[in-house]
Amino acid sequence: MPAVKSNRPIDLPLSQVISVNRSPIAIASILHRISGIILFLLIPVMLWLLQNSLASPESFATVFDNVLVRFLAWIFVAAIAYHFVMGIKHLFADMGMTEELKSGRAASMASFVISAILIVASFVWVMF
Repeated sequence: MPAVKSNRPIDLPLSQVISVNRSPIAIASILHRISGIILFLLIPVMLWLLQNSLASPESFATVFDNVLVRFLAWIFVAAIAYHFVMGIKHLFADMGMTEELKSGRAASMASFVISAILIVASFVWVMF
């Protein structure tokens, strides 16, 4: 029996994937990957900031008096919050709890709301 050749494209650009599939489930998954990339890129920067801030009380004040550093720290905390919440959602989906379209959409929307609350709360915590 000959193998069936698939006409589906293998590598699609992200813009085309988003334009084709606008469901909350797909958007949550794509943003989960993007938040993971942001975390991966910011870990060395945050470790360097931690090292500099722990040198002395004066260096701590110097590092965190800078608004851009606090904003960068907020981006890191926001990415952690989003990645954590969506990771829990993905774990539930892997266990078969939100496999149907309706429950998957509901879980994605609930995760978006929880993430938004955590991101706003982290902004207030880090910036003020």
